[in-house]
Amino acid sequence: MAWIELHQTLPTNKKTLRLKKILKIKTPQAIGHLCLLWLWALDNAEDGDLSIFSDDEVSEVSGWTGKPETFVAALIEAGFLDEDRHIHHWEEYAGALIDKREVTREQ
Repeated sequence: MAWIELHQTLPTNKKTLRLKKILKIKTPQAIGHLCLLWLWALDNAEDGDLSIFSDDEVSEVSGWTGKPETFVAALIEAGFLDEDRHIHHWEEYAGALIDKREVTREQ
């Protein structure tokens, strides 16, 4: 079973506050979109690189029902995605799981 590190400060993190403001959404919705994206990335973008996925795909897996380009642009502007469409600091949050999967593959 996969897991991802989630910090208790996420709801009040400056990036979360920025994302909420840009998208005009509430905290639970912002956290939900982020969690859905991160959980999906564990199996589909293990290295955190979303550059091969369209805005439509990123929005869909995140549960965003508005304009896809608005959502992806907001993730970048808020700092959750880097300009190259890599999940910001992905290796820090999913690194332990990725390392464990690599060891399992090698065995």
